[in-house]
Amino acid sequence: MLSQKTAVLLRSLADNYETSDFLRDDPSQFMHRFGDPLDQELFAFVAAQLSFGKRELFIAKLNALYDAVIAGKPKTAATSLAQTKNAGKPKTRGAAGERCHCPTRSGNPTGQNAVFARWLLDGGHNKFFAKSQKKFYRFFSYADMNVLCGRLAEIVRQSGSLGTAVRAAYEAAPLGLTKNYGKTKRSAAHLGLAAVPRELRLVSALISLFPGVKCVSQNPKGACKKLHMFLRWMVRQGSPVDLGLWKWASAADLLIPLDTHVLQESARLGLIAESAPASAKTAIELTQKMAQVFAGDPARADYALFGLGVDK
Repeated sequence: MLSQKTAVLLRSLADNYETSDFLRDDPSQFMHRFGDPLDQELFAFVAAQLSFGKRELFIAKLNALYDAVIAGKPKTAATSLAQTKNAGKPKTRGAAGERCHCPTRSGNPTGQNAVFARWLLDGGHNKFFAKSQKKFYRFFSYADMNVLCGRLAEIVRQSGSLGTAVRAAYEAAPLGLTKNYGKTKRSAAHLGLAAVPRELRLVSALISLFPGVKCVSQNPKGACKKLHMFLRWMVRQGSPVDLGLWKWASAADLLIPLDTHVLQESARLGLIAESAPASAKTAIELTQKMAQVFAGDPARADYALFGLGVDK
């Protein structure tokens, strides 16, 4: 059981860091540059996969991609900056929304003013991410990024949106058959969602849509920090940072993204063992403890622990 002192500290830290100022140096800023929810979730997913290593380096890469997307928008389309000049959104660059008749199905956020989705569907990634083994960022090559974007385009064509596809995968498999899960190293795509623990079903549903895609973690038993961060962006509502687009999912089912700062501060506060590895098991343990502090919304502790670690 957590001490009252620790609980009060964590709530205070979360209040301090979960503000619009958080967007300034965080990859979450990019999804706020778009006015259409379809663009927001798609670009957010790409941004999340590149969010590792030195922040200034991957932010620069995301800026380059964003600029290419905006530069490639139809010249005859009307630009609506007003849609994205809401309070709390970064003013580093403008966001644009053009009418785009993207293929849609029930559950697609909108897609009516999509820019990035149109760029993907029109094959803009084939030019920007030429199929080369030259590295785009760290160990991800241009060819790797091309595959990632190509898969996103395919998902939009098939399901209308990434959120719709994840929901279908999540709801298609019943719970159960979890007892042998820890004995296999196969990915969620091979296991099937019925074979994973309840705490990992959401991230496993997401992983199952990207089989063999190098840029996307394939093993839900790992920390999957980037995927859990993306899910936090999509699911948590009422936040100046997280979008809360996937209203069908529950914040209670999110796991805390385990980056270096979160691990270090969690250990320092006695929330996890100092030797605890970055794994799904550790994320589940930490999240369950944070549910005692943030009832129904344990992932909010990410702001407290991450913010504290960065400030130090």
